[in-house]
Amino acid sequence: MNGDIGCGVCMDLLPLVKDGVASEESCAAVQAHLENCPACRALAGEQVQPPPTPNGAALLRRVRRGLRSFALVVLLTGALFGMGLSGSMDMFYNSLLMPALGAAAYFVWRWKAIGVLPPLLAGMSLVCWALGRGWGLDTEPLPGYLIWAAIYCVLALVGVAIAGLFHFALKKEG
Repeated sequence: MNGDIGCGVCMDLLPLVKDGVASEESCAAVQAHLENCPACRALAGEQVQPPPTPNGAALLRRVRRGLRSFALVVLLTGALFGMGLSGSMDMFYNSLLMPALGAAAYFVWRWKAIGVLPPLLAGMSLVCWALGRGWGLDTEPLPGYLIWAAIYCVLALVGVAIAGLFHFALKKEG
């Protein structure tokens, strides 16, 4: 390096010189600059604090909390959508949707989903039935809706069981 280096270059090279990984030419250039620049000399005299190491456990907890919140929103939206399909020609899709909701519930609540999911689906089914009646839609009678809610609960619990078994199997492997 010919001539004096600027303060910006000196500040960039200073950590490398302190760590002993800079070339001899860079070390000489930094040393020459430090002899002529009191501001950089003061900076070189200070202890440079390394950046704090990220807390991996706290970061992982925040990511898991965010994913669980997203899964809960998907669970509730899917359950409302599925209950809205009751009594229509597209009701068949609930045989696919409800086990997926059960898997999402397992992701949110683990095995507690077995106790949380049936009342949730039954309650949502009653709300959908009441809203349909209130809006004057041609809805199925209440006993029929409750039968479908029971079927949905069974399908969702199958999804919980499948997700739990996958989690158990992958936990043993990993």
